[in-house]
Formats: sequence, C-alpha cells, structure tokens
Amino acid sequence: MRAHEIIDDTVATWRDARPDIDVSGMDLMLRMTSVVRISAARIHEQLSDFGITLSEFDVLATLRRSGTKAELTPSYIAEVGMVKPSGLSHRLARLERAGFISRSIDPDDRRSALIRITAAGRQIADRGIEIIADAHNQMISGMNATDRRTFSRLLTTLVQDIGAEVEVGT
Repeated sequence: MRAHEIIDDTVATWRDARPDIDVSGMDLMLRMTSVVRISAARIHEQLSDFGITLSEFDVLATLRRSGTKAELTPSYIAEVGMVKPSGLSHRLARLERAGFISRSIDPDDRRSALIRITAAGRQIADRGIEIIADAHNQMISGMNATDRRTFSRLLTTLVQDIGAEVEVGT
C-alpha cells in the first residue's frame, strides 16, 4: 500500500469506528507527517553519500548561511538551526572530526565555544542545499505557483497557531 492509501484507510476506519469524533485534523496531520518522513528519507539517503546526517547538515547550513567569517555559539546554532541543544554536542564533535567545522574558545565566555565552518564544510553545505532544494522542488512540482503560495500561507498560519516557541528541531 502507498502512504496516501494507508492514511485514507486509517481515517476511514476511525470514522466508522468512532463516528462521534471529528478526525479531519488527524487526516491532515497524518498527511503532513507522511510528507515530512518521505522528504527526510530522500534527503537523508543523498546526504549520506557525503558522510553526514540531515541533522548534521542543519548545523552546517546554519553556519554557511551566516556568512564566511561567522563564528557562532552552540546555543545560537541550536536556536536558529532549530535543533535540540541536547543533541548538538555529538553533532559538533562528528563535524569537527570530519573537518567540516572548527571550534575555538569564546573570548567573551571561556566556558563556551565559537564554531566556524571550514572550506570543506562549506562545500558540503553548498552541495547539500542544492540537493535539498531540488528534492523539495520535485516533491511540489505538481503544484502551480498559486497553490504553492496558498499552501505556504496556510502552513504559516498553522505554525503560528500551534505556537512558534515550540522546539521543532530534531
């Protein structure tokens, strides 16, 4: 069975089993979850060719888009990269061992580090964003420009309604 068929079946059987419950929200959330899982799996497969995970790419991307000379603290990377601080230390260690980032002591807070992307990390980030943009564009290729704008507006409203302060990182 394909994902949409499983979702259709799940929603239909819940409607039959519990007609007293509105499952329209579950229907939408299952479809969004399916899109995210499929997207992440496709991207993960391609990024693994570079020896990094999607969550490690998130760190490199945060550094890369911050500029060539950017030195960021781990807490800042976690916040703007939408990653959980608890998992960041391991990612930073792996990226440093791979030569994709460098760390130095923060002169303003010797208990903290400053993280900088290396030339090798920049190459991986640039290739990774190309892969991700291409994969996402392929996934929405069946939508016209108006539908894309409408979908983006609706998702923005949903994110705002459920609370922007919620941790969304992996």
